[in-house]
Amino acid sequence: MFVERIVVGPYQTNSYIMGDEETSSAWIIDPGNDAQLIIEHLAKHTVSPVAILLTHTHWDHIAAVGALKQHWPEIEILVSEEDAPFLSYDEVKKVCFDRSFMQKYDEDLKLLCPATGYVADGQILQDSHLRVIQTPGHTLGGVCYYHEEGQFIFTGDTLFAGSIGRTDLYGGSYSDIIASCKHLLTLPGDVQVLPGHGPASTIANEHNNPFL
Repeated sequence: MFVERIVVGPYQTNSYIMGDEETSSAWIIDPGNDAQLIIEHLAKHTVSPVAILLTHTHWDHIAAVGALKQHWPEIEILVSEEDAPFLSYDEVKKVCFDRSFMQKYDEDLKLLCPATGYVADGQILQDSHLRVIQTPGHTLGGVCYYHEEGQFIFTGDTLFAGSIGRTDLYGGSYSDIIASCKHLLTLPGDVQVLPGHGPASTIANEHNNPFL
C-alpha cells in the first residue's frame, strides 16, 4: 500500500493517490486540477483507479473529476449525498466566488458529471479498507476517509496542520466543524493527518491546534 500526494491547481490542493501495487488498484482522493498529471502518476505506479473519493465538492477539489471520468469511464465517483449536487457546472457557478478560477478552468468544470454513488458515516469502502467519517462544518456533507490499519486519514478541508477549514461559504458551520474536528481527535495519536491543503500532521499534534 502506498499514498502519494500530488499538489495541484492555484489553491495548491492536495490530491492523493492511495494504491495497492499487489492488486494494481488505486483510489484517487480529491482530484482538484491537473487530470493529466494525476493520470501520469497512476501510470508510474502501474495501478488502475477503482474510484474517485471526494471529501467535499468545492471547486478546487473537483475540477479534474470530469476529465478523469472520461479517461476511465468505469471509475466510480463517490461523495456524500449532501455534497453531491455540486458535482455540476451550473451549481459550482452559483457558489464559486473565484471568477478567475471559473474562467481558467471553465472547460474542465463543464466536464463535471454526477456521482455514481454516495458514502455514509461508518461505511467501509470495499477493498480500500477506508472508513467514512462524517465531518460537516466546512460543507454540509463533508467527510473524511480513515485507514485504520495504515493509521492515516484524509481530512479534506476539515482539519489542517494547526488549523481548521473555513466556515463562511455555503453550508459552512463553525460549531459543526469544531465538533467534527474534536471527533477526529478521538482517533489514536499516531494517526497521520493528510489534509486538503498544506503539510501533513498527526492527531497527537492537533491536540495542540489553537482552534481546538
